[in-house]
Amino acid sequence: MKQSAYLWGGFILCVVSIIALLFKINSLESKLRILGESNSSSISALQNSLKLAQADARTVKELAPGLGEFMTTIQLHAAKLWFAAQATNWDLAKYELDELKETMEAAKGLNEEKNGVKISNVLDSVLQTQVADLDKSIESKRQTEFQKSYDETLSACNGCHTEAGYKFIRIVRPTAPPVTNQRW
Repeated sequence: MKQSAYLWGGFILCVVSIIALLFKINSLESKLRILGESNSSSISALQNSLKLAQADARTVKELAPGLGEFMTTIQLHAAKLWFAAQATNWDLAKYELDELKETMEAAKGLNEEKNGVKISNVLDSVLQTQVADLDKSIESKRQTEFQKSYDETLSACNGCHTEAGYKFIRIVRPTAPPVTNQRW
């Protein structure tokens, strides 16, 4: 009789354990279902965020300045550079040259190609050669060296314009200040 009681006790313990395990499994399945639903909504939210980011990137690209705007800014800084050097205001000349370099670097970032000419490569070459010579001429504070390197820079610019199919764009030494409200 004692053995039978132990057997019944063991049997009841097994049944209770199985019932507890079934409840636990059911609870875990519910949690997995909830996690799956939240992951689905998280994935959906991430996909929506990605679509918005792509739309923002397109908008930014559409609103960003193009190569023409950068070239006009380069032209303005080149003219201001000329008048600063003519007035022997070497600090202003250095400043305008740095602005010119900064704009050329930004234009390089467009990675434009015009009629088979990779503009970024040309800009990089001009920065490393003619603009580097301009920098040295400003440091030396010698008008003749400056004028020579300035003319060589303009020549490089015009050569690029011609190669890229824009030979009608010819940049020359300025004859009048680009702005009238600045002391040179």
